Amino acid sequence: MKGKDRMIRQGAYLLPNLLTSFSLLCGIVAIVLCLQYLTDQNAAHAGNPLFTSAAWLIIASMFFDFLDGKVARLVHAESEFGVKIDSLTDFVSFGIAPVVLAYTALLPHVPLAVQGVVCGAYLFGGAWRLARFNCEAATSNASSTHFTGLPIPAAASFICSLVLITPGTENGTFFLGHTFTMLPPTVAGALAALLLLVLAFLMMSRIPFPAFKKTNQRNLILLGGLAIFILVLMLVLPLVNIVFLIMVLYLTFGLFQYFLDRVLKLQNQAVVKAPRTKERGR
Repeated sequence: MKGKDRMIRQGAYLLPNLLTSFSLLCGIVAIVLCLQYLTDQNAAHAGNPLFTSAAWLIIASMFFDFLDGKVARLVHAESEFGVKIDSLTDFVSFGIAPVVLAYTALLPHVPLAVQGVVCGAYLFGGAWRLARFNCEAATSNASSTHFTGLPIPAAASFICSLVLITPGTENGTFFLGHTFTMLPPTVAGALAALLLLVLAFLMMSRIPFPAFKKTNQRNLILLGGLAIFILVLMLVLPLVNIVFLIMVLYLTFGLFQYFLDRVLKLQNQAVVKAPRTKERGR
């Protein structure tokens, strides 16, 4: 019985790490596909299927990354090794892979110096975000309701969704894609570079973004509403457009909630200070 229990326990630890390995593999293959485009001098840029495949692989990596943590907590198989390998996997799949994808698909008409700055800023922001997350997890200061700063998988998904709706890619029919078509390549590249800088800033910031880690009533309502919204969108829009809209909504919700909390906090401080001022006047 002891040997059987030991095998079950080892299997419980193996499963989440196996999912993490799948996540890492998706990120590595995405990088390879982008490098394959760079090595093929005759490859067309607009609508290149390598970009679409790489973007979907990074999104698939995010799915495996979501599962490995859930499975580890479900079977009580959290370990120090799992935390470290998960962090390294996140940096490869959601840091390096999206940067290589953005470099090849979104920034070809941007000056080399700008490419280096924005790609470096995104990688630095991602590394900063992961390091802070690991420190909070080690000291049990991590919140179960929100992330401190934009999660690096969300930043990577935003880049992938923008690549997927870029004109020329499959099902790139969203209005933003047509807007990109009308822009000069240098302008579109400048906007993409600005996006990478904004994502880097949001990852390093302390702005809270929803975590949905606990299945409480509030999260169930939000997730249920989101599921219904996605099902309705699937009736009228291609999948790539839905991915982009979800990421826009996630970013907008996090920023709106943060600024609303700041405004309410300032109003409360003003209300508290007002009576004190009147008392001093008396």
